Amino acid sequence: MKKKVILSSVSLIVLFIGITAFYTSNSRGNDISNENTVARNRKIVSKKRIDKRQAEKINNKFYDHKLIHQEADMALVGYPSTFSELVDSGELTVDGEVTGLQDFVYENHPYTVASIFIESVLHGNNSQSNKTIRVMFMGGNITKKQMLAPVADKSFMNVSADDLNSSEVVTVEYGNNRLPRAGDQIALVLDKAPSGANKIPGEFWSPKFADKGTFFKNSNGQYKRTPEAKSVGGNSSKSATISLDTIPSSNDQANGESQNEINRLDDEKMNSGMNRLINKK
Repeated sequence: MKKKVILSSVSLIVLFIGITAFYTSNSRGNDISNENTVARNRKIVSKKRIDKRQAEKINNKFYDHKLIHQEADMALVGYPSTFSELVDSGELTVDGEVTGLQDFVYENHPYTVASIFIESVLHGNNSQSNKTIRVMFMGGNITKKQMLAPVADKSFMNVSADDLNSSEVVTVEYGNNRLPRAGDQIALVLDKAPSGANKIPGEFWSPKFADKGTFFKNSNGQYKRTPEAKSVGGNSSKSATISLDTIPSSNDQANGESQNEINRLDDEKMNSGMNRLINKK
């Protein structure tokens, strides 16, 4: 039986809806011609800690492709209402530094496995402190032909034959799932992935509830989730669906509180909880 991890445990269901975004999203970087397929899983070796120059070298190599933003709808099953419940829902909560990056493609979806040097264990097994673990993030490097394979037989998509057969590599980011970069300081609520999940060799972890369990340190020294883009015209299908125990009352909704506002308030609550937890250490 195939073991498949989208990004967390079975508590996260991700539905990809943004294939056409490839043709409409803004992109950056240089075209990569005659590039080998990502299936070779190019690995940039990690160290316990890296300096700014090493981080820049890793990032320039790994992200030297067009950046494609695709939308993703998420249904968060069992998403908690408090920060303590979020932490308790995972096996391990840590903060540390991204020291290496590796790409994988499974069933035509890209994944990035980051090496994370754990500076402190915030919840869970303290023996992981000062060790390097591997964490899988949704999105990453993929060839055009791999990315477009699901729509190859759909003539109404008007995808060119050149793109369908192209080995050019692009970097895909889904929704609010910001990809890690070497040198990032990051805090994570994690679950251990089952062995062989997504055909990725070795032991690795995945963030609980995807971007909801991922907090990047900003220039002000605060650990925060990546905020979602504001929707236009009220509730947005681009937003993650909050579980029933976090949906406001009908009165709140009648007062015009949008899904964006619900998610913004949830981010503030969880960001505050993570920073308090880190500052206790």
